[in-house]
Amino acid sequence: MSRTNHLISFCLTTLFIINTNIASAALPDNHTPWELDGAQERIEKYRKAQVNLRLHLPDGSLLPVGSRVELELKEHEFQFGVSLAGSYVLYDEPSYPDILEQVDQLFNYITIALYWRGNETIKGEWRLRQHSQHPLDWAHEKGKRVRGHPLVWHNVIPNWISDKERDADAIGQDVMQHAELLLKLYPEIDEWDIYNEAPVWEGIPGLHNEQLGIRRWMDLEGGPANVTEKLALLIKKLRPEADGLVNHFNLDHPSYHQMIKTCLDRQAPIKGIGLQSHMQDANSIWTEKYMWDLMESYGAYGVPIHFTEVTILSCEGVADWVEMQAWEEKLLNQRRAGKKPEQQKSTKKLMKRQADYARDFYTLAFSHPSVNTIVWWALSDLGVWRGLPGGLFDEKGRVKPVLRELNQLINEEWNTHLQGRLKEAGEVPLNGFKGKYDLIVKHGGEDYMASFNLVENTEEPIRIDLAKVGEE
Repeated sequence: MSRTNHLISFCLTTLFIINTNIASAALPDNHTPWELDGAQERIEKYRKAQVNLRLHLPDGSLLPVGSRVELELKEHEFQFGVSLAGSYVLYDEPSYPDILEQVDQLFNYITIALYWRGNETIKGEWRLRQHSQHPLDWAHEKGKRVRGHPLVWHNVIPNWISDKERDADAIGQDVMQHAELLLKLYPEIDEWDIYNEAPVWEGIPGLHNEQLGIRRWMDLEGGPANVTEKLALLIKKLRPEADGLVNHFNLDHPSYHQMIKTCLDRQAPIKGIGLQSHMQDANSIWTEKYMWDLMESYGAYGVPIHFTEVTILSCEGVADWVEMQAWEEKLLNQRRAGKKPEQQKSTKKLMKRQADYARDFYTLAFSHPSVNTIVWWALSDLGVWRGLPGGLFDEKGRVKPVLRELNQLINEEWNTHLQGRLKEAGEVPLNGFKGKYDLIVKHGGEDYMASFNLVENTEEPIRIDLAKVGEE
């Protein structure tokens, strides 16, 4: 199936692009397993490293033959993430602490929402709401890598930035000042969506009124590539250790490719290419071939690919965009009437489909050398976007099969945990997944330990200096 046969969507908006030649059809009840030819071989090649460790006791001598050694991967080099952008609906729920505990055990990368409109209701008075501040603090405390979503985005701007009368240059000054404020306020954030979905107006003419303030500023600056470059340079100036990412949903339109190419040709500091994948109707389900071609196409830029927003449903979803419009209109009318918007229901069969599809999606992504991040978007089905369940937990905070499937992949199949006794003094051969390791040694009635990073294959032995437990 060609790329144009896929519907591309993005969160917090109601925009879709569809190929009207596709017949309307409901989402399938079952997932047909992907072939995944060569995936395991690529995982071995690109996600693991082979080295020889040489263990030294504190006195400099080699650890003797027969000493008991245990080593375990504690954190993947690859970024397995989840978004806490929607955690506001869980903040006061009794299940929230347990959910965070399970997030901690599985993910090393967290997306935090810093939406401008919701956190600065009065101009000049930025106050990050507690339901966003708490997950940010939690992620920092747990040592997670954090992505700020976003530095700028036209869908979450306050009124004075959307103003159709103000001078565009003045609006631009406000935008840049806001970006500078975020970069200075949150030094714990490691990565930023620079300008979320920047080329949207080039890819989707007529999406917003051309007089929208922030759009007039983008036009004044010369378009999405110029604005992206300007913000990326601001990140480099104020937070040179932070990474700036581009992020978009309209992956088949040449506007995103053109923006990326222009930025890279100018050597703008773009450190990641974000690809959104919200699969909420029959036309939006990625095939194996489509996904592979997408990774090959964007991987050609030589910049790491981030699957920034992955949504895989455990409910029926909708057949097409026409049905989606009707469904969203229904939910809107329920809100206007003061009613709780309804949600579709997950079923046992559809939750299995979600888990089976997720296994193949993650396996293919993990096997591609250009990909370094996958972020699951909906943490929970409670209050889920569009009322279409795609979370890792159900409405009551219970684990869904998809979470168990991801745990099986990340913490079992793609993990390294070895133990045994030395056959040669000091020598430990290791072929393991890349990342941070803890090493524990028992020798002479004493416990020793060390930590190290497994980064790449090397023929030269890696020296590991052990420290006695309690004296590190």
